[in-house]
Amino acid sequence: MSDRPEKINLSDVHSRQVDTDLLNELRELFAKAEEQKERYDFTWNGKAKAYFEAAAPTTKTLRAQPEESVNFEKSENLFITGDNLETLKLLQESYLGKINMIYIDPPYNTGKDFVYHDNFKQSKKDTDLASGHVDDEGTRLIKNDKSSGRYHSDWLSMMYPRLKLARNLLSDSGVIFISIDDNEQANLKLLVDEIFGENNFIANIIWENKEGGGKSDSKFFRNKHEYILVYSKDIKNAIIHGVSVGNEDRYRLKDDFFDTRGPYYLQKLGMGSIQYSKSLDYPINTPDDTVVYPSDNNQGKKAIWRWGVDKYKWGVDNGYIEMKKDSNGIWNVYTKQYLNADNEGNIIKRTIQPIAVIEKFSTTQANKNMSKLFEGKSLFSYSKPVDLIDYLLEIGSDSNGIILDLFAGSGTTAEAVMQINDEDGGSRKFIVATLDEETPESSEARQAGYMTIDQISRERIRRAAEKIGDTSGFRALKVDSTGLKEDVFKTAGELDQVDLLQDIDNHSDNRSDYDLLYDVLVDGALEYNRPITIDTMNNEKIIKYDYLGELSGVVCYFGGNLTDELTRQIATLKPLIAVFKESTFDKSAQKVNVMEQFRIISPDTKVKVI
Repeated sequence: MSDRPEKINLSDVHSRQVDTDLLNELRELFAKAEEQKERYDFTWNGKAKAYFEAAAPTTKTLRAQPEESVNFEKSENLFITGDNLETLKLLQESYLGKINMIYIDPPYNTGKDFVYHDNFKQSKKDTDLASGHVDDEGTRLIKNDKSSGRYHSDWLSMMYPRLKLARNLLSDSGVIFISIDDNEQANLKLLVDEIFGENNFIANIIWENKEGGGKSDSKFFRNKHEYILVYSKDIKNAIIHGVSVGNEDRYRLKDDFFDTRGPYYLQKLGMGSIQYSKSLDYPINTPDDTVVYPSDNNQGKKAIWRWGVDKYKWGVDNGYIEMKKDSNGIWNVYTKQYLNADNEGNIIKRTIQPIAVIEKFSTTQANKNMSKLFEGKSLFSYSKPVDLIDYLLEIGSDSNGIILDLFAGSGTTAEAVMQINDEDGGSRKFIVATLDEETPESSEARQAGYMTIDQISRERIRRAAEKIGDTSGFRALKVDSTGLKEDVFKTAGELDQVDLLQDIDNHSDNRSDYDLLYDVLVDGALEYNRPITIDTMNNEKIIKYDYLGELSGVVCYFGGNLTDELTRQIATLKPLIAVFKESTFDKSAQKVNVMEQFRIISPDTKVKVI
């Protein structure tokens, strides 16, 4: 073989071995991409189904659980048991734009935990029941192994509809805090960017949740932190409150302005000058007519006053300036730094801007506190610290706002709401939702008699309330089927006359009066946490819901003895909605009579028969 290189004719394109077919395919691909306006997009297998899952209406309602509640009739806090996707759908109309702050601690998708799985087809139900993927009520909860080809996709499909519906509930100034770790932090950020908008991103807080050196099983680096993503509904209206100053003990001095400005401490008006300004180097007259300059106590170096001449005169006139001699008999000029007033004379709550790194509140301490609350029993692992959620409430909620937690777990958020209300005198209300997931058979929780997680959570709230001295209680509700009899959905050909007579009342016999009330509240898109009053008229029980005045509530009569006089008394209350049971009326003429009574006495009342 010749050791001379082969001569190549560069003018001959075929000698370069170019694949002309591939070149043509690439040309067509780029042309097609240009036509489709190809752009960056965040997608995964199952995204379209997740989108439609968020849009699909719910067929569920809420069943009241007075026996599981504390102060059921009067409490404005809600504890909802059931699939949180159904819960969100049931909250959509009643709480649209009314939630001040949302905190969620979803499954971190570590490969060991469970996630909701919303996309099973009905034809798979029997198979899924056999494998433990869903229970006999259709609850969709599966273990999401890392070996699964849909490992990230299933988690994203679970989160997408929940975050999308949660956003609808936030007020224009509302914010959401989402706990997460490295397993899905990157995907979660992209997901929330899409749902809330990149421009509504506020912070990615780093929370150092481990005491000491971090996780012992960490590889390469010892991890001792998690993340809390913070987004707003509308960044233009978002409010993140400052946190209380940590050195309030230095505010010890008092003067004649104490009642409005609070205590104060002294800070020298003079300061060393990095950049000298002649306008800030002016003489000040002291009480004995001595004239002082900012450089007098600065060892001969140039110095300046912190305030200009006009601001200084304002300070003298408004009691913000104090002069004192030091041990050497030299006058010093000070400004008064008040706790409850700024240096412009405005009355404030002195705070500092929160930092996006939280270096306290460990999970170890949270577990200890949880165990202490249950007299040494370890019933729930890896709960979030109450003080962490308390801190987030301080910076992210108003004192009278509604706080929502969709993955309530052991009930930490509910306890934190009670705790911060006790600290600052607020009146925040909580809505927490959790699944009635069974506790493991061999667990300490099961041995202590707690069959499901929601039982632990409710008991934790009761015990925490007793410890704090909180009497607000909570109203327990359960996501359930509508409670209508199955015969209601039969066609005329499937029924005979006897069936028709028996099915005048289309509600199941096991529905309580409170259950019927909540059917009305769900259907009417009314809030679920307003006060309930049980009253008596003509020796008959009447339920009044949020009855505060004319046309301001719901009045229900579910008895079987509706007289003309009782109808007139209910109509005289002039409720927004009056509700009766179908079985109350023997004849259609009775319904006509009731409608006529309301037309005359309270024409603006909507009369419903269920």
